[in-house]
Amino acid sequence: MIYIYILFISLFFTVVYVYFSSKTHKRQEIDNTITRVKKPYREIKNINNILKRKSSNLSSRYIDEITTVYSSKPKLPYTSREPLKESENISRTDFIIFQGSKVLLVEDNIITQKIILSTLHKSGIDLTIASNGAEALDLLFTQKKEFDLILMDINMPLMDGYTATKKIRAKKQYDTLPIITFTAFTLGEEIKTMFEMGANSFLTKPLNIGQLYTVFNTYLVDNYRQISLLESIKIDGLDVKHGIAMADNNKAAYRQSLRDFMLLYKNMVHTMPRWINENESDRILAACMSMGDTLKFIGAYELQDIVFRMKKIYIYNTEHRIEEFQEIFPKKLEKLIKAIERYLSAE
Repeated sequence: MIYIYILFISLFFTVVYVYFSSKTHKRQEIDNTITRVKKPYREIKNINNILKRKSSNLSSRYIDEITTVYSSKPKLPYTSREPLKESENISRTDFIIFQGSKVLLVEDNIITQKIILSTLHKSGIDLTIASNGAEALDLLFTQKKEFDLILMDINMPLMDGYTATKKIRAKKQYDTLPIITFTAFTLGEEIKTMFEMGANSFLTKPLNIGQLYTVFNTYLVDNYRQISLLESIKIDGLDVKHGIAMADNNKAAYRQSLRDFMLLYKNMVHTMPRWINENESDRILAACMSMGDTLKFIGAYELQDIVFRMKKIYIYNTEHRIEEFQEIFPKKLEKLIKAIERYLSAE
């Protein structure tokens, strides 16, 4: 009888042990499953945090180019090893959309300097020129100048473009500064070395205005800056500071001169094209003679140049060429009128 009792007790404890062991095992499995589910979630969350920290240091335009979240070095701007496409139907006035951007031109060739200056001087772009790589490094490293883009020639005295680009890329703060090189070659070692030094793209010589616009549209799109009212008006053909200086720094007198100009010449937008169409030489010449000094006095440099060229036509007896100004004169005058109205209404 006692053996039966002992056997019953053993069976009871065995059943109890198995029951609780089963529950503990299942609980452990559940905990392990939860851990496995949470782990990738935490990893994804960590990666997202890393991405956020990395992308905060870069333009949103280049976020999709991040290839690793563990790199400590910011990614360079977009790099193109192929010749950039030429934007079509581009004129100098189209560059106004990049107004306020700061561009460093590193170029020893005076002709190329003048071409780029002529192309951009009415755009509102802040253009700085360095004649060689050493001058460029001085502007960046010593004078601490800030730029949105560098146009870098390759072959220059004292320090060439390769060396200058390499030294710029050695400084971490310039990792995201676009560097576009000038070259007369589109194949070979020069192009290869250029990219090895850290260039982002290249322009071929002689300069193509459509390609230059493509460069700016590619690399300056996120860098537009606000410019002052006077700078904006100057871009439209009215140099207010010059006009005030011509009026002995008397702003009231200058403003009155602008009002007088509007009163006398505003209707020329319509009458001058008609006179040109009807070949009214005497009226055209008289109007140009009377407008010339006034335009100089108020700082209307664009229309002043047009009127001067119109006067030369009659001085050199080439009246047949006056038709060239039938469209451009009213356009420049209308542009000037709008600039004057903006200035007068702003103060």
